[in-house]
Amino acid sequence: MNIGRRFLLGLLIFCLRGAGFASQETLNDPYQILTKHYTALGGMDKIKAEKTSYIEGTLVIKGAGIQGVLKQWEATPLRHRQELDLKVLRQTEGDNGRFSWVMDTNGKIQLRQDEATQKRRKVKELLETFDHLNRTSSNFTISFEGIQKVGEADCYAVKISNKVNQDLRLEFIDRTTFLLVKSIDKQPDEETQTLYSDYRDVNGIKRAFKHEIEILPIGQKIEIQFSRYESNVPIDSALFEPPQSDIQDFKFLKGESAESIPFKFIENHLFIPVEINGKKKLWCLDTGAEMSAIGSDFASELGLTPEGKIKGSGAGRTVDISFVTLPAYQISGIHFNKQRIACVEVKGLIRNMFEIEVVGILGYDFLSRFVIRIDYAAEKLSFYHPDKYDYKGDGTVLDAPLKNNTFAVAGTVDGKYTGTWSLDLGAGGCSFHYPFAEENGLLTLSGVDRRGLGAGGEFKEREVQFRTLEFAGFTVRNPLIDVTLEKGEGAFGRKELIGNLGNTLFRHFVLYLDYKRQRIIVEKGRDFDRQFPGDKSGLQVVLTDKNEIAVFFVSPNTPAEKAGFRKGDIIPSINGTDIKSIGGIIPVRQLFKKDAGTQYRISVLRQGKKEELKLVLRNLH
Repeated sequence: MNIGRRFLLGLLIFCLRGAGFASQETLNDPYQILTKHYTALGGMDKIKAEKTSYIEGTLVIKGAGIQGVLKQWEATPLRHRQELDLKVLRQTEGDNGRFSWVMDTNGKIQLRQDEATQKRRKVKELLETFDHLNRTSSNFTISFEGIQKVGEADCYAVKISNKVNQDLRLEFIDRTTFLLVKSIDKQPDEETQTLYSDYRDVNGIKRAFKHEIEILPIGQKIEIQFSRYESNVPIDSALFEPPQSDIQDFKFLKGESAESIPFKFIENHLFIPVEINGKKKLWCLDTGAEMSAIGSDFASELGLTPEGKIKGSGAGRTVDISFVTLPAYQISGIHFNKQRIACVEVKGLIRNMFEIEVVGILGYDFLSRFVIRIDYAAEKLSFYHPDKYDYKGDGTVLDAPLKNNTFAVAGTVDGKYTGTWSLDLGAGGCSFHYPFAEENGLLTLSGVDRRGLGAGGEFKEREVQFRTLEFAGFTVRNPLIDVTLEKGEGAFGRKELIGNLGNTLFRHFVLYLDYKRQRIIVEKGRDFDRQFPGDKSGLQVVLTDKNEIAVFFVSPNTPAEKAGFRKGDIIPSINGTDIKSIGGIIPVRQLFKKDAGTQYRISVLRQGKKEELKLVLRNLH
């Protein structure tokens, strides 16, 4: 689950905008337009003379009931620090000129080492030296995109693209005043549109003191009103460094580890018990969750009051997220202090899929404190203190820089579909994101059409069997990988990663997650060569609110379609045995994984009438 906190990370404040420069001519040379723009700001001499700045203002997340104070310090080259206090969330991020870092609302420090961040730091550095104004620059391409209307203003549209990454910026500059009216910053997975107003003179340079921002595709709207801008202020360079000590908000109840803790592995998801206020409930372990999250029903049971509401990204679409302070909690052998976490609806989705009560998701705020060993075959977890752990095995050690609090790892399918994937233990299977699938012709591959369910709702996918999946020097044969069939607004629409690697891959291994060193370690597991049975029916079923098993989707050209199943059919019995006697939805799904040729007489209730259908299993790939 991606909870959509990216708007809190590195808000790039473009303040050098505006002026009252008048022009009656029509220009089409983008370099000339930009030169006049900077002249209108107050001139390049004044702009380049500004070596440091301090900015302060109010940030409001529209429609969310959230607002707070934004403070930002900058010094050329490349150094900055930004503090955002929204009361429900606090975050500090910065760059010391060598690397960037972030400290989240729970005080956890993370060095940002992923490739995308490094490239954006390079682009920012080049912009700070005004390399984009050089007509012979080998790094930037500037183009005139015509005259476009923004509100009541006729604007020159200038596009700034670069050769370091795929990001680009569109600037809409008023033809008369040469104020910047609007900008559009496009990244592969996000677009930020900003309107500028309330121009004020500060030390001879015009600044836009009001920014109205919309972040797409999630549609989050933010308004920033600056109240203070100081130029060439003294700044201690230590301000740009990350805090020297990391958060220590947990303790082991015995020694420096908690080992061999059992977990439940159900339908390729990991669940462990968590005790809060004397209540022991199952939580899902999810490396794809940028922030831990509690279900809204359980939060209410604990007497927690959700605060604020922002938009975040689920698997397929956006979700609404609030925040609570989770009381101190325990898992076997580990005590945690209170934490600030997300609050979302999880009960209905997980219950309908797994017929178990799961009240929350343990994501980055929990996992990042440890080195974690996951033995899938033994269904055991071990947690180690990162400062005291020294790996002695012979497994494959991989650099896995964190991107949006999630490990990014390399993988190759069929020797040609290669790139960086998200390591997502919250994903039951592996999947290609829609942009990569579209670009590489995967949308037309034959397979079994299915419907996925995630925090963002339902989405279309196709299960395709490939020949090989190479990961960490190992090769897994005949992997089933889902191809996302629609772009959507959620995580599966991202471009910077080609897909998600989930538990249908990792169940073959023993996996070590080392957040502090941003690496993973992979050992061949006891089940490495095991062939796990898959669905042979084409029938997807869920549990209804009335505890009935219902048909959720019927895959075309499968035994389920041939048998005549329809979405919404209720299944009261199989082979004459009452569905409750079979043991629930998980045992029913296991029946559909039996050998090809297995036959079932399945009773269905359809619009109040009972019908008998004959299902004959066959291999779908």
